[in-house]
Amino acid sequence: MINYLNNQIPFKGINYPQDLKYKKALQKGLKDSFGINCKIEHLNPIAGPEEVKSIISKLKPFQYEVGENFRANFHLHTKASDGNLTPKEFLEQCIDWTNHIFKSRKNNDDLPAFSASITDHDTVKSVKETIALISQNPDKYKNFKFISGCEFLFHGYKEPYSAFEAVGLGFNPFDGNIQSMMKGFASNNHISKTKTIINAGGIFSWAHPIVTPEKINEDFFIFLKSNGINGVEGNYQYQKWDEEYINAIKPRLEKFIKKFKMFVTGGTDSHRNTIF
Repeated sequence: MINYLNNQIPFKGINYPQDLKYKKALQKGLKDSFGINCKIEHLNPIAGPEEVKSIISKLKPFQYEVGENFRANFHLHTKASDGNLTPKEFLEQCIDWTNHIFKSRKNNDDLPAFSASITDHDTVKSVKETIALISQNPDKYKNFKFISGCEFLFHGYKEPYSAFEAVGLGFNPFDGNIQSMMKGFASNNHISKTKTIINAGGIFSWAHPIVTPEKINEDFFIFLKSNGINGVEGNYQYQKWDEEYINAIKPRLEKFIKKFKMFVTGGTDSHRNTIF
């Protein structure tokens, strides 16, 4: 699939000055939530909002595909919602794959060897625990980038297709203002709540669009953009979907991605005991 870079996600080189404030907020969150005191550099494996945007802008579609070139997974669930992985198991699999990519020298670019998110439904419990684990052993994860995430169920589009899901990425999971959205699976937040995550540093990507083909139209894309959802999971891995069906819909999806200048993300949406 194509991978369009949104004008709102500029590449600014290897320095991410805006992310220092984000890391300090994580520092405070770790202390308040877990009693953990850590240095800013211990959070280097955590990508801040600016670095998240840079990583997304440089990833190619094939790098979301499970296989030897697999470099990013920005849609995945743990036991905190309806998945099977624990945060520790998630990290162990991520670091094993990170080391594989690093040793195979497939990371001959300016991307991390591997980047991944936990995007449980309407909860950041595992995200917080993962950040805590990383902060205690940062050297282990030096070639890996963790991106905070959450999959939200929103409503507010016109009936009969009011509800849809979007993945928030790169926000501060300890931000007190987001707690009203973390009510557990199928919380069904109103679309106006997107600004809460955006204010916490996040960006949004419309989840698994081919699952809801009735929304692949100009009106819905206008609705997404007007509510701060500037991305699409165009590289979502539809392993169990009919290839003929996917190939029939992709051109229409790609047309709107290009027209509305959406950035593109992707992931496996695994609910099992594997990041793959």
